[in-house]
Amino acid sequence: MICTSFFSSKAPRERKVSIAKWPPRGWAGPCAEKLAPSNPKAEDWAAAYLRDLESRFPMPSHLRLYLQEVERTTPDPILCCYELVPEQCHRRVLAGYIKKMLNWDVPEWGSRGPQQASLF
Repeated sequence: MICTSFFSSKAPRERKVSIAKWPPRGWAGPCAEKLAPSNPKAEDWAAAYLRDLESRFPMPSHLRLYLQEVERTTPDPILCCYELVPEQCHRRVLAGYIKKMLNWDVPEWGSRGPQQASLF
């Protein structure tokens, strides 16, 4: 399953894939360059990033093939960037785009879903 998170999270390092335009200094992990924003400092960064995604992956099949390539390299990838708060970050724009194009849920790593009550 594909998830999102930030570089300094406690997510398993071997699953982290950079989706930042500039990965951290010394980053030795994989990078998914096509998922990085072209201008992360744009005034309306979310709209600019959405335009990037729409131009790179205009058809669902393009996005699916690229994500499958990322998953072949890094099983169960966690797509990472710098921002601690997911709602202020391009990774959640990407998650929304994946949902819209492929109907795949891309949760934030470590987020808890509904909890089942104990039977004991």
